[in-house]
Amino acid sequence: MPRITPLELAGPAGRLEAELLEPDSPPVFAATVAHPHPLHGGDMDNHVVAAAAAAVERCGGAALRFNFRGAGRSEGRHDAGRGEVDDLATCEQELSRRFPRLPRLGVGYSFGAVVTMARLPGADAALDPPAGLLLIAPPLTHYDFADAATASVPVAVVHGQLDGFTPPAMIRRLPKRWPTLNCCLAVSGVGHDLSSPDLRSTIRRALEDLIPEERVSATCAKRTSSSRSRSR
Repeated sequence: MPRITPLELAGPAGRLEAELLEPDSPPVFAATVAHPHPLHGGDMDNHVVAAAAAAVERCGGAALRFNFRGAGRSEGRHDAGRGEVDDLATCEQELSRRFPRLPRLGVGYSFGAVVTMARLPGADAALDPPAGLLLIAPPLTHYDFADAATASVPVAVVHGQLDGFTPPAMIRRLPKRWPTLNCCLAVSGVGHDLSSPDLRSTIRRALEDLIPEERVSATCAKRTSSSRSRSR
């Protein structure tokens, strides 16, 4: 059975509420999972965040989801993405402390995707970059994601086919704008909330694209292969 460990981390604005989800065998990678905008009800219990954490665990990874400052039981006040980058850095450091030999991914949904990308230059400067980034429903119409143009790591995108924040024309331009884009997967028939039974399998496919092949767990590979077979 997966292991769930509630955590309280010492963040730059006070206590950060977090939860670590680990597989029943030693993890082969680790990932932070960042939630959508807290001023619009986003927190670490959001269904997409929970699905992403579960997908990480199914692929053999340890997932750390957390509440940004001012959300849930985390202390501090919302800082429009600036301080939230530092909150994410605290969570990255916690994963590096717990799993120093494992590759780390950054996963974020909506506003969490914005913060995950914005953190990349700082992680590079700290000589602790992630092995890759998974941006779920990145709000392309509201943020420019300028750091993606010079990203040093592979990037994957999962978006809703009908999401107004990721219109088809902007999605088609991503390969030219984001040189390290590895894959861009659409979840059929849904918008920004990604309420679909296909969400977890789509996230697993994106994770498989980012995780070094030798570290993809047999469970993830088998489930992803089965999902792809059904989609043909």
